[in-house]
Amino acid sequence: MLLCSRLCGQVQVKAPELRCLEVMPNGDVLLTWIPPIDPNNLFTRYDIYSSIFAAGPFSFVSSSVSSINTNTFLHVGTSATSTPVYYYVTSVTGNSIAAASDTLKTISLNIFTSVGAQALPIQYNNVHNPKLGSTASTFTLNKQYPVGFWNTLAITPLLGYSDTISVCSASIAYQVWLQDNSGCISKSNTLGGVYHDSKQPNEPFVDSISVLPNGNTVISWIIPYDKDVVRYQIQNLKASGKRDTLAFVEGQNNTSYTYTSTLANNGPVSLYVGAIDSCSKASTLNYSLSSMYVTAKYDHCSYKTELSWNPYLSMPKGLREYRIYYSVDGGTYKQIGTTTLTTFTHPKADAGKNLCYFVRAVNKDISKPITASSNRYCFLASQVPSPKFVYVKNATVVDKSTCRVSVLIDTLAFCAGLDVLRSVDGINYTNIAFLPNNGKQDYSYDDNSTLTDIKSYYYKVVVRDSCGNARLESNAAKTILLKIHQEGNDEFTRQLEWSQYEGFSGALSAYEVYRVVNNVVQFPAVFSTNSLTTTFSDQVEDEASKGAKIEYYVLAREGAGNAYGLVSESKSNPASVYIEGELYVPNAFAPNGSNKTWLPVTHFVDKQEYLVRVFDRWGHVAFETRSDTEGWDGGNLASDVYVYLISYKNSRGEYKEAKGSVFLIR
Repeated sequence: MLLCSRLCGQVQVKAPELRCLEVMPNGDVLLTWIPPIDPNNLFTRYDIYSSIFAAGPFSFVSSSVSSINTNTFLHVGTSATSTPVYYYVTSVTGNSIAAASDTLKTISLNIFTSVGAQALPIQYNNVHNPKLGSTASTFTLNKQYPVGFWNTLAITPLLGYSDTISVCSASIAYQVWLQDNSGCISKSNTLGGVYHDSKQPNEPFVDSISVLPNGNTVISWIIPYDKDVVRYQIQNLKASGKRDTLAFVEGQNNTSYTYTSTLANNGPVSLYVGAIDSCSKASTLNYSLSSMYVTAKYDHCSYKTELSWNPYLSMPKGLREYRIYYSVDGGTYKQIGTTTLTTFTHPKADAGKNLCYFVRAVNKDISKPITASSNRYCFLASQVPSPKFVYVKNATVVDKSTCRVSVLIDTLAFCAGLDVLRSVDGINYTNIAFLPNNGKQDYSYDDNSTLTDIKSYYYKVVVRDSCGNARLESNAAKTILLKIHQEGNDEFTRQLEWSQYEGFSGALSAYEVYRVVNNVVQFPAVFSTNSLTTTFSDQVEDEASKGAKIEYYVLAREGAGNAYGLVSESKSNPASVYIEGELYVPNAFAPNGSNKTWLPVTHFVDKQEYLVRVFDRWGHVAFETRSDTEGWDGGNLASDVYVYLISYKNSRGEYKEAKGSVFLIR
């Protein structure tokens, strides 16, 4: 034909561009093409050819289309509903036939069914291989369900698709479309039938079994792949070992169930879930799942809680960790630790309070966190019995290096003993002694490592129970610090100042100031004042002849209101007064005259360390005494000059000597 056209000098019209084949419901096929250009008006007609085989032979179908602008042809009477049909179109110019168009194949839809299958594999073909450059990159798969209602099922570049049967039995039809950029659409045959879901649904995957704070148990699961699921069956494991159905949860998208029993507070609760489809077929159930049950053992001596629980076995993508939570006396739960084990030790748990614990399992997938919680395990963290009260009755000064602490304790409960604590600022205490239980109410401790004339000391005690734990702390008591200094230039006046006593349960009624001369306390007190006055000025000149040693102490007296019915007192440190000792020695006396005896006069001289000796000119002892009140009457000695030597100790403890002569006159 090409040779003839050249010989005849004729110009041929090009073949049309066949683009779409649409299979009609009755099997007829509508062809759509793009007409060629015919500027010389040479076009005669289109010839259409078809075959059921790709390699032919092709049969002439029609030459009835004589207008070049006609772009469709309906092939009537073909059977494209059951088998694919191949087509091409040619342009005829006079008696010449131009080159044929591309050969296109109707889209043929095939559905493969098998017994027990839940998904329908659907396959189809392209209209041309390779795909025409003008056709869309994706197929549109349409589904008719229910009858009379078409919907787009999928848009895919693939030549196949599996449709899940989501009903027990239904009449379903399918058709595939392929869009061309010219505007036409290739459509496959419509294929369908009555299909049955003969496969049991997939088992729902349980993502969590959690115990609520009230003891109810919640099981949650992921929606199965099967779209035919209409309800879920909930089972549990009875104590007898029998599995019973608890309930049915209606609706595919309802994926949780709350078991209102509180059995989870007594042990693991086993809950199972299965899917049921519209054909009443049921899935399998995972019978290895249960809630976590946590228990606790509390050590009332070490104040620690040992927790243990059964492993959690239903965590999507695996278990990351267990988190442990803790509440005290009904307060907010706080996380106290993590572990990958099924045990946990909580040290230093709050003793003597209501404690609650629960454990939360966490999955590994941080992007989609899933948790499951155990039961709440609550108990009273009981402690061994301990005394109900402990009271420092007083803290008093014994001497310059010793303080004595007196304690009253409840004896209705046994204790290991008492820690004695000391402080110089009332804030920072040091443990200085332990007093073992003596079975009595009263305890006393002498602290002989103090400097009572320099510092005041705070004391308190702590009771240790039979486990050795510190349980009860007493009140604090503070000793009195007394200071004395000379008032101005007055040698015989001393100013006393002291610190307040602290620690009486009752009111502090008064301070009493006592003077001690030569270790003898003078009664009554030289001064008594109210609890607010802490100074006193004393004149000691009248005490000059009584001895060298003068001291003071202050006594704090407790008044009414002591919670234990006691009345206590506290003594300050002893504070000394130092005045230089002096001697006034007569230089003559006349036993037969008015001055019958010779007697030195002492001021602030220690009477216990006093010695007077008188010597004659030959060194013989004429007179000797250790008393400052005993004078020398001369005896039978003659008038003469005698020598005296007086040895004494002053108020500072220094030894002194006085020498001189005395004239005995007859």
